[in-house]
Amino acid sequence: MSPAAAIAMLDRQIADHGQDVTLQRIVLDGDPIEVGTRASVQDYAITELVGGIVQGDRRVIFSPTGQTGPFSTVPVERNDLLIIDGRVHNVETANPVRIANVVVRINCQVRG
Repeated sequence: MSPAAAIAMLDRQIADHGQDVTLQRIVLDGDPIEVGTRASVQDYAITELVGGIVQGDRRVIFSPTGQTGPFSTVPVERNDLLIIDGRVHNVETANPVRIANVVVRINCQVRG
């Protein structure tokens, strides 16, 4: 599968089944930066609660095409904040997935 095809498939899934969220990055000596985007938000299954994943954590998947503003050059990263349904979550991990050296998705674990 090509990177473009993988991104297009993810974009369709997020458009159809994702939800609106707000990414927030704290900036020293400045106002926080906020960007609205869509993402796939899922609860972890009980069997997945291993290796630092605890009950209440959520899996959030972003498309690289959903990353705008400051998040387009530095995608979601650890300690960014994610607002889901009015509730603030901390990004615990942010792992880009690449095909042929192109980021095709960003898998995050959030807590809060």
